[in-house]
Amino acid sequence: MGRYLTLVHPDQHSNGRSAYANPSAAVWVKLAALPNPYSHDRAMLLCRHADDEWVAWIPDHGEVILHRSEFFVEPDWN
Repeated sequence: MGRYLTLVHPDQHSNGRSAYANPSAAVWVKLAALPNPYSHDRAMLLCRHADDEWVAWIPDHGEVILHRSEFFVEPDWN
């Protein structure tokens, strides 16, 4: 399994800006398990739900709440 994604608050980013503050910048993550056999294996993070949870959208499944342990970023992710 790859590295876990750590999303930072804009105040914590080295230059004071977060890549996730731009609503047009989509953040896609790889799912550890499919929510159903017909869904895609990636999800787009929409917003933070709790400290370790995110609201996400999975193609061919819909909106879900994912815990940080349910998704990861591949090693070659930038």
